[in-house]
Amino acid sequence: MRRMFVFLVWLLSISASAQTYRYSTSFVVSQRNFCDTIPIDVVDGHAVVTVTMGGERMRMMIDTGSAQGMVFQNRLPAYWKELGNIVSHDANNHTDTVKVVGLPPFELGGSTISGYVATVMPRARTTDKWDAIIGFDLFNKGLTAKIDTRRKVLILSDRKKLFDEEEGYEMKYKLKWFVPYVMVSPFIRHTDEVLFDTGATPLYEMNKQSFDTHAYKSKNVGSQVEDRTHGSAAIAGHSVEQDDEVVLLHLNRLECGGFEFRDVRALTTQGSSRIGAAVMDYAAVVINPFKKRLKLQPYSSGDSVHVGNKMFGTAFVPVNGRPTVGLIFATSDAYIQGLRQGDIIESIDGERMYTFRDFTRFPFVKGRKHKFVVVDSEGNRKELMVER
Repeated sequence: MRRMFVFLVWLLSISASAQTYRYSTSFVVSQRNFCDTIPIDVVDGHAVVTVTMGGERMRMMIDTGSAQGMVFQNRLPAYWKELGNIVSHDANNHTDTVKVVGLPPFELGGSTISGYVATVMPRARTTDKWDAIIGFDLFNKGLTAKIDTRRKVLILSDRKKLFDEEEGYEMKYKLKWFVPYVMVSPFIRHTDEVLFDTGATPLYEMNKQSFDTHAYKSKNVGSQVEDRTHGSAAIAGHSVEQDDEVVLLHLNRLECGGFEFRDVRALTTQGSSRIGAAVMDYAAVVINPFKKRLKLQPYSSGDSVHVGNKMFGTAFVPVNGRPTVGLIFATSDAYIQGLRQGDIIESIDGERMYTFRDFTRFPFVKGRKHKFVVVDSEGNRKELMVER
């Protein structure tokens, strides 16, 4: 009995010391009744704003698919405060426990934001183009916004009705894990619930199980399949998606709030269906947290736009930290040249690829073929000329 009592006290002491942080929007925005027009950069289609934090400039990507801010272990700012841990969900529906920190006050437009919280992620694997992320908590706090990548501005305000009279195509969203989900229509008489995720790059990705359900119900869905393969392409905060069948879709149209994107290519994914940053190539995005509405304001006239995007034939993912072919379509030039799923990239144009980060930083030239040296699953080396 005494041993059991000591064991229970030991467990309670562990529970008391293992601090868990709960989602909160208790950070403070210094201005009241304000409307700021803040310059942004457009980096690979993503909206990136520059803030001043601790006297230093920091580039933060606006990510509506992230519930909170995010910083990387190798880029932590000075004077951060440890707050505990939180269970975090990434875009592949993978969960993990991550550290949470309070950032030092930073200036965003004319406001100083104090007490802003960020999760800490491993060293940035896929980009050196921004230092941190601003999450959807900025809007859940009670700030309306317009992200306009054509004019390269973020309009940010605490005025509830600022954008109410402006025209656009409106979608109601609901919060799951504190991020916005909307309904879209990829096929006539079919709807799909998607994460509105400006942190993802493609215009549209569709959950594979959702696709299978739609395909079972309608032959029209199968007629919009362009190719199939097996592999994984999506890289999220904590994970690479599981290896599975991947379908290349060629959609006649993708309808969002009454506005149509025509001639759209998209891949299926094991994670949530999602609308990504490419939507901002065609429309400004208005966020109204008071009515839980997203509004698309197309840059061109009319109720539709032609997309005509081309999908990559090959996707690369980190496996044990090394750049690896995650999936490849048999119709791609890289496949014809001899590249296969599971091939590990050893060097490109004579430059060693020790890590996936090395691969993402390599200066590929569009339209040019590069010399890849790869190692296949049986340990054989191959030299290939591949256009990336």
